Amino acid sequence: MHTEVKKVIVKYEERYRCESGTLLSLPDAPQAVLLPVGPDCGQFMNSFLKTSKVRSILELGTSYGYSTIYLAEAARANSGIVTSCDFDAEKQIFANHMLRQAGLEGHVVFRSGEAIEEIDGLDGEIEFCLIDLWNSYYIPALDALYPKLAPLAYVIADNITSPDPVAGESYRHHIRLRKDIESILLPIGWGLELSTRRASNGWFFRG
Repeated sequence: MHTEVKKVIVKYEERYRCESGTLLSLPDAPQAVLLPVGPDCGQFMNSFLKTSKVRSILELGTSYGYSTIYLAEAARANSGIVTSCDFDAEKQIFANHMLRQAGLEGHVVFRSGEAIEEIDGLDGEIEFCLIDLWNSYYIPALDALYPKLAPLAYVIADNITSPDPVAGESYRHHIRLRKDIESILLPIGWGLELSTRRASNGWFFRG
């Protein structure tokens, strides 16, 4: 990663360390503070995307843009684009400011609105999607996303084992009902469910 990207990631992590010790006990903390996917998850997705040569990337849940940095850096390496969706436009303004500092603003398009409506309005096929919303939206988001997934597309859902493992398990069961999808839980961060859509011939190879 370029130095500018690393500096921005450090800024995010410094903010998280500061806020997690003082604000997370507040009733509205989930809306007010940075709740990042974490460096392990971010680095995994970044490397995975680069290796997979994915170009069409969808992020459901921009928040303050920590994961967006990792996705956008991979998109730049792959000559791709990230479409990042969130209902909070103010947070996306902050995220865009950080992207500019990292030199990645040209690789992200922001869409502000409810996740399902934004998915319905997307054109073209999605090769990769990060689902990082409130857990209650995971299944509806997947159902809306499914018809737009490219053959051999990937979906990563964050926060599967925590803070709501019951909702996470419901999502895992639901996605396994799709007979053309293989899925595995990865012990990274608060649990990542990595799912892959088969090609029509049943193979997983991406050339």
